[in-house]
Formats: sequence, C-alpha cells, structure tokens
Amino acid sequence: MTASSSSGSPAARSGTVIGRSRAERFRDAERRIGRISRLMDELVPIPGTSQRIGLDPVLGLVPGAGDLVSAIAGGWIILEAVRFGIPGVVLLRMVWNTTVDLAVGAIPILGDLFDVAFRSNARNLGLFRRHALDPAASTTEHWSFLAGLVVLIFGLLWLLWTAVSGLLSIEIPAP
Repeated sequence: MTASSSSGSPAARSGTVIGRSRAERFRDAERRIGRISRLMDELVPIPGTSQRIGLDPVLGLVPGAGDLVSAIAGGWIILEAVRFGIPGVVLLRMVWNTTVDLAVGAIPILGDLFDVAFRSNARNLGLFRRHALDPAASTTEHWSFLAGLVVLIFGLLWLLWTAVSGLLSIEIPAP
C-alpha cells in the first residue's frame, strides 16, 4: 500500500509505505501468542526435572470443560496465525495439533499426561515463528504430513469398510 495524497507532499510522491512493518506486527503477534503458549504449556517448572507444566493439563482434569477451554486457547492462536497470513497448509497443521490435543486430552489421566508432553500451543508457536518470519519458508514437510494423514484416514476407512462388510456377510445358521 502506498501513500497517496493530492497535496503533493514528499511522502506521497516517494511511495512511503503506510502502517506498521511486518517485523513490528510479528513482534506484537508473537508476544500475544507466546503469552498464551507459556500460560497453557510452560507456566511452572516441575521440581527435579527440566520439564515445565502449564494450565493445559491442569484444566484437563476438569472433565469436558477443561479440554474445551484449552481448545479455545489453541483456536485463538490459530486465528492470530490466520490474521498474519500464514500459509494454509501450515494452518491445517496447527489445527491438527490443536485437535489432537483436544481429542487425546479428553481421555482421563492419560490425556493429561499427553498434554504435558505434546504441548500443542508451543508447537503452534514454533510454526508461527518459522512461517511468519520467512513467508517463503518451505511447506514441503507440511504437505507431506497432510498427504500421509489423508492416506492413513483412507486406509482406516477401508479397513473399517472391509471389517463391517465381512461381518455382514457371515451367514448365521438357523437354530
């Protein structure tokens, strides 16, 4: 976007860019996303380890509602990335991270342990940093991941279809 003015001012004639630079917008967005990520994934250290724990596994102890609150926080991070113009395939990867965190996190006890290790918000922050700083960064690994995920889903659907059709084709003799 360039400045345009009928006044003929030097800024208007030189094509000065109006608005904040990408670096300034990145710094502000990273600060917001980083706060949520630290709050949800790395708030306090676990004594005697190098691990940190956030509110995500603690909220997960509240059945249903805790995982929903965590997913809302993850969704907000994704919306920030959308506003910044992160590539669509990377956004899908971020959605995948948040969905896995929600789905597995909903399993009592095991899900909370998973939340400590998986840290979807920190993963999404890393994706944001990589692709916001370098818009031309390669997305090949994300396309490969997405392709593998599609193959896995179709494989599971085929397996389910085969199992159900096999069960339905069994003839049960009359007593």
